[in-house]
Amino acid sequence: MSCCRGKALLMMVVTLVLAGSACLFAPDDGGAGGSSEYYSPVDTPQKLLDNFQLAYQTKDIDRYMECLHEEFEFMLLETDWDDYTGDGETDESWGRDIEEEYTGNMFASSDAEVVDLTLEGNTESVWYGDSSGVTLQLVRSFDLKVYYWDEGEQKGYHAVGDAVFLCKPNADGDYQIWRWEDQSET
Repeated sequence: MSCCRGKALLMMVVTLVLAGSACLFAPDDGGAGGSSEYYSPVDTPQKLLDNFQLAYQTKDIDRYMECLHEEFEFMLLETDWDDYTGDGETDESWGRDIEEEYTGNMFASSDAEVVDLTLEGNTESVWYGDSSGVTLQLVRSFDLKVYYWDEGEQKGYHAVGDAVFLCKPNADGDYQIWRWEDQSET
């Protein structure tokens, strides 16, 4: 994996992880319960982000993918633009298929023994680009560490920054991440 792709994957991981909010372990009425259970139905963007964070921290690719809308798009930082699809064109974003490939590889990697994520923020507003008012914009700050242990020493990756998540319900009414804009710093 190239430096840019590795950085983009880390940014993606960080951004996805940051999607969660600080109240992951405090489900509201009707939630799935404690810190190791998923919400169903996912009838609010907060439940979506809680599920997203839990899937990330447990490295559960199937649950992770349930959080992504069928029209999912990950918007890259300009420094990470590259030809991810192999079609000779510079990609400014990627879709669900590449997201699944990169995140699945990260979850399976020995370089990701531990995913330690701190998320902050509760900003939620109707997205200006959807006149129906269904698509909601959530902004989250994150601090993500993806690491492994080597002879007692912690090694790995660290990323911080912000992410913007556009979330909307799917055909079943469950909220999913439709668009994720990376605004990370490292």
